Amino acid sequence: MDLTEERFCLNCGAALHGRPDKVFCNTRCKNEWHNRINGDEKRRRERVFGILWNNYKILETMLELQEHTPAISSLEDAGFRPGYITGFRKLRGRNEFRCFDITYNKTEARLYNIRRAPELL
Repeated sequence: MDLTEERFCLNCGAALHGRPDKVFCNTRCKNEWHNRINGDEKRRRERVFGILWNNYKILETMLELQEHTPAISSLEDAGFRPGYITGFRKLRGRNEFRCFDITYNKTEARLYNIRRAPELL
């Protein structure tokens, strides 16, 4: 890099002075730039995690109530979103779904066999 070349902050465009590898004029500009670049991805990740966490809490409640075959419609009324899972596998002709450490199977209308995954206990 030519040391006589004028450099500018990636965020605000202010002239940079000091170290030759400096790309931001201050910490605030650095944080603003990274938040702008990563903000949409972070918000999406937080939204998905929030949905997964809500699903987990609902499944935990089903375990506590020992309700192992709830109707999907009643779970959806409580906020459960069946399309959001953390894992999936086929076992002997049936599909097993996972939300963190809770596994379950499902039909069109019901979840069944809700349990904690024994390999994670």
